[in-house]
Amino acid sequence: MTETDTAVPSGATAPLILLIDDVPEDLRWLNELLRKEYRMALAHSGQQGLQRAQALRPQLILLDVGLPDMDGFALCRLLKTDPITAAIPVLFLSAHNQPDDRVNGLGLGAVDFISKPFWPEEVLARVRVHLALAAQLQHKDEEEPAGAPTGDPASRNPDGLLVQEAVRYIRAHLAELPPVPELARRIGLHEKRLLALFRDHLGQTVSGFVSEERMRHGARLLSETGMAVQQVALAVGFNNPGNFATAFRTRFGQSPMAYRMAAREGSVQ
Repeated sequence: MTETDTAVPSGATAPLILLIDDVPEDLRWLNELLRKEYRMALAHSGQQGLQRAQALRPQLILLDVGLPDMDGFALCRLLKTDPITAAIPVLFLSAHNQPDDRVNGLGLGAVDFISKPFWPEEVLARVRVHLALAAQLQHKDEEEPAGAPTGDPASRNPDGLLVQEAVRYIRAHLAELPPVPELARRIGLHEKRLLALFRDHLGQTVSGFVSEERMRHGARLLSETGMAVQQVALAVGFNNPGNFATAFRTRFGQSPMAYRMAAREGSVQ
């Protein structure tokens, strides 16, 4: 069940819903429930779901949290990063529907949660409401020119998007990055998958990339702010200013203070 299902009333132009779930029973049940009113497209994994969302541009996405290759939170983050899919409403499907899960999902841009086990009338009601809201937003934008999507098509490759998101997370959390296994979990990937992505796309280990980013960001803070060296060290993830100074000298060939003075004099390469 991976092809778009067009079992809708003859002549009707029904909204297209993309259902992403790796549980066959849930796919079958939801497909049977929704296909009476909507066109359906199905995906069994995060990567397949991302590819289908980019290709089909559905009006709504129903997304399971627990997927085999990446969790639903990571996929939602990718969908909201890509200009092609950013405006598509995402409704999470989850057996883990605790307040923290809801806050996490809504913070990533999802519009709603549907709890497992499903209640048919609730599923239909939520789907109808969010399709109606999306249609209203689209109607408001009808008079604006719909320009072609911008950006490098290669950047919409699922692996490329995952690397971009991992890099974005690392840069935003340099001061308190967890070990690589926990970092992978927070991004929504397995550790081996994250390591392979960095090796194949960046030619670096995750730890090597983090070290380089810390040095680069530290250099920017030294040259562009008046922060003390100890504050810079903490900002880039070093609890010990001496360790930061040693790593900085190894990378740039001079101490943090010497680098700052050179930067102010305009002699930093």
